[in-house]
Amino acid sequence: MFDARGLLRLILTTAHSHRALGRLTGRSATTVTRYCQLAQAMDFTLADLEKASDQDLERLFRGGRSLQNLRQRQPDWSAVALQLKTGFNLSEAHEVYAQGDNGPSTMSYRSFCRGYARYARVANPVMIQHHRPGAAAMTDFAGYRPSGIRDGGEKTEFELFLAVLPASNYTFACVVRSQRIVDWIDANERALRFFQGVPDSLVSDNLKSAVTRTRGPSRPAIINATYQAFCDHHGCIASPAAPRRPTQKSNVEIGVKLIQRLLRLALKARPLQRREAMNGLLLDILRQFNARPLRGAEGESRHSLYEKLDRPALRPLRQDGFPYVEVRHGLLLGQDYHLSHDRRRYSAPHDLLGQKLNLCASVTTVEIWKDARMVALHPRLEQEGGISTDPAHMPPNHLARRAAVEEDLLLWSRLHGPAVQSVAQAEAERLNGAAKSSLYRSFRALHARVGSQRFEAACSRSLRIGRPRLMTIRNILDCGLEFADPADFIVPEIAPATNENVRGADYFSGV
Repeated sequence: MFDARGLLRLILTTAHSHRALGRLTGRSATTVTRYCQLAQAMDFTLADLEKASDQDLERLFRGGRSLQNLRQRQPDWSAVALQLKTGFNLSEAHEVYAQGDNGPSTMSYRSFCRGYARYARVANPVMIQHHRPGAAAMTDFAGYRPSGIRDGGEKTEFELFLAVLPASNYTFACVVRSQRIVDWIDANERALRFFQGVPDSLVSDNLKSAVTRTRGPSRPAIINATYQAFCDHHGCIASPAAPRRPTQKSNVEIGVKLIQRLLRLALKARPLQRREAMNGLLLDILRQFNARPLRGAEGESRHSLYEKLDRPALRPLRQDGFPYVEVRHGLLLGQDYHLSHDRRRYSAPHDLLGQKLNLCASVTTVEIWKDARMVALHPRLEQEGGISTDPAHMPPNHLARRAAVEEDLLLWSRLHGPAVQSVAQAEAERLNGAAKSSLYRSFRALHARVGSQRFEAACSRSLRIGRPRLMTIRNILDCGLEFADPADFIVPEIAPATNENVRGADYFSGV
């Protein structure tokens, strides 16, 4: 690049010939002569040189093309940038600019492109961010999906997950099956175990496993209930980045670019591998990557900075891992008093109809909660489309209808008192399945003949005498003893009276 200021300084402070000055500055003697003539014509001094800016020197001494550029009509570069964002290209933006004036002051297309390139270089300055150690961990899925084989031997594509501590750029990566919530939770759990601590917040992308719904820049996003439960378990905050703002988690974006490149090169010469083998390969890559010296910190690596900065600032990690559960909030209980989850239906108490309940599903059970109180517990169904209905959740008319259809004695007994339920349970355990239908009809016929009050009293008396049988109940009712206390029929043991005139056994034994 031509140094006009240096040439003028030599002209004003030395007595060299024009040819000698041209050799020193790499310019022709004609150019040096022109600069000397212009300086003499303007009485340009060394003090003027010190005060003048580079742009002033350009305008005063170079002329020609520079003056022509100054006379050209400059476009509104911010408006041009907005046009490019809306789908225009540079050629179309130049046509819009040239429509206003086709005279000599209009920029050529080449000058237009150069001018926009100069504007773009300074339009968006990059801010150096200072991250507090232990404040956050940035997470993301890579765009590169490594190919491998499943347990069944079929070819598939896995997902590459990364997590970075921004203060030290200490990086973790693993391969998971998908971006579903169960794999998302597993990947985050592995990251915290790798970091050996918990940051204050987890900065993630806006995938559905982390964010249920975004609500604009002024309102916080709605966090996935299961992911929120994971953060609550470890005592950190879910803090997703704003939509379409990857710069808010720039450290992990850079880590994604570097790690996926290393993994792609490592897998290039290898046959398809299982996911466990890929994770083993990733650990070797991460060990070398985190130990690599950093150019911006002489003598330091990501691992050494992690030991100095992040590890002391991280909070202790709980020894027990997060018990994976699927949590759903605000489920409306419909008229059939069942909640749908994973294409299976589970009942809740019918008196909660029309209210919003929370559902918590683990691997083996499904819990339904209302106001921090569990109101229903079901084993998790394996068959898709299955229905789990607790008889205690059914209204009496539904329970009676079901008991009549199925001729189920235990269901029918739930419509009556505790004594009837206990006797029915004892009789159902004593008899086999073939006799349960006739037993149901016998109980129901006897109950219809004597009424609920007498039948409950007879069952209660049979339990007190230790004979919870239908035959015993029928005898009690036939004799009208259902309201009598069995203690009234027990003769108390009376101790014999003794005095000095009564001879005892000892008298006759001669003792």
